Amino acid sequence: MKLTAIILAGGKSSRMGEDKGLMLFNGKPMIEHIIDTVKPLVDDVIIISNQEGYNTFGYPVYTDLIKDSGPLAGLYTGLTYSNTEKNVVLSCDVPFVTEDVIKELIKNCNDVNGVICENDGKTHQLIGIYDKLCAEFFKNELENGQRKVKLALQKLKFKTINLNHFENKVFNNINAKDDIKA
Repeated sequence: MKLTAIILAGGKSSRMGEDKGLMLFNGKPMIEHIIDTVKPLVDDVIIISNQEGYNTFGYPVYTDLIKDSGPLAGLYTGLTYSNTEKNVVLSCDVPFVTEDVIKELIKNCNDVNGVICENDGKTHQLIGIYDKLCAEFFKNELENGQRKVKLALQKLKFKTINLNHFENKVFNNINAKDDIKA
């Protein structure tokens, strides 16, 4: 199965005060941790961001097709530009995500529009596998003023898999400078 990794790096980083994906974390930009993890598992990598700084990583960078509409717009944009039916979607602020988590999602992505994970009672919509076919549905949601990923997924054939057997930190988002220290 051919896969594209879509890395969402378009957030405003308001709690961080600077672009999260470009911040150094353990000696390299946070997005580089994501790229290094997903690269062995996919055929292509694309980055969704409105920041020019992401051009330095050597992968195509696309700006949101629908501006100021959050992660759902990033998903729509990534899926629109992807050349594969199945796509690994990751936000740029989950530097502890592992190849094993992604492999588990890949194993469970057949016969559904996509799969996301649950850990410790929380779902993670931006650690998942999404079908390219979701792009048009997401576009319609956005055009109708609906911007929440969680609500959009409830209307599609999505599977949520329990990944409690992984450490909780694997799913941690780094949203503030205190999160980096922790």
